[in-house]
Amino acid sequence: MRIKDLREWSVWVVAIESVFLHVTKSCNLACSYCYFSAKTPLPDEMRLEEFVPLFQDISKLRPRKIVFTGGEPLLRGDIHQLLKAARDADYDHHLVHCLNSNGHLVTQAIAEALVGVVDEVRVSLDAFRGRNDSLRGSGNFDAVMRALIHLANAGLESRVLITVSRYCLPDLENLIVFLLEKGVTRLSLNELRPVGRAADKADWAVATGECREVLARAWRRVFGEVAPKRQGHATTDWHCGVGRFLNIMPNGDVYPCHVLTRTEFRCGNVRSTPLTEICGKGGLLDALTELQFGNLASEGGRLGLLSQVGVCMGSVYEQTRTSKAWRRSLPLVELRAPGDATLLGRAGCTK
Repeated sequence: MRIKDLREWSVWVVAIESVFLHVTKSCNLACSYCYFSAKTPLPDEMRLEEFVPLFQDISKLRPRKIVFTGGEPLLRGDIHQLLKAARDADYDHHLVHCLNSNGHLVTQAIAEALVGVVDEVRVSLDAFRGRNDSLRGSGNFDAVMRALIHLANAGLESRVLITVSRYCLPDLENLIVFLLEKGVTRLSLNELRPVGRAADKADWAVATGECREVLARAWRRVFGEVAPKRQGHATTDWHCGVGRFLNIMPNGDVYPCHVLTRTEFRCGNVRSTPLTEICGKGGLLDALTELQFGNLASEGGRLGLLSQVGVCMGSVYEQTRTSKAWRRSLPLVELRAPGDATLLGRAGCTK
């Protein structure tokens, strides 16, 4: 596809920022607040040959990055072939290819094999050894430290993903300083979302402002200056960016984010519908990008939380999903009763 065709393509598809591709639900850990509740693989996970047309569609959509995640992606015996197929489909190398891992399977040989097929390997670490391993599993802290060394030796960029919760908050500032002093400056702080195994841990949630303050203090301690601002999609009206992210499950189901994975937000399945069609204008993803958080917040009650900058729509929806305000704002979603929802048959959606 020529650049001119790509520009024409953008007229009728939603502008996608990132694609999170869950290649398996299998995991060698059972983290106590995994949003995906990963452990055992799904019985109908996509095969290698099914990913090839998907990678071509992702390349046509031209997101900023594609993130291979799980579960633990390195548990797939064909993960290298998957990563290479994605790189081959990205013919002009406009995508940032990322791989998420818990670190346990990252040996020096595997790190070197990842060179050329991924741009960044992201490992999860939430606290120092005691707190971290009590949540993620025995030996995880040390496994991550080894993985970071192997990745550095192979010349690969690494990023540490930190899930911030009340439980880990006492370690956060010193952990960031520890990593910065080791030369790990690519950090992503993500607030805990009460979904999956964290569904009963809503009281562990930490406000976005707290995370920013801790990061700023830690960065100043190490570098004596203000931490660089995160580069991301510009949003208005307090919009969290929902609709610009794709969350593709191991069986091909597509959802708008990690949190909005209820039936009513299933946008389609790439096994039966091309991803470019699922992302078409006039569909659910398009409607989500047009949501006016300010208008919803004016309804009051728990919906008022949407007035906070950077708030996660999914977290608020979990608390307010029976509100008629959602039906008015998202006509593509039919809420029949709590726990019983289907999608209306409109472009980009399936029943």
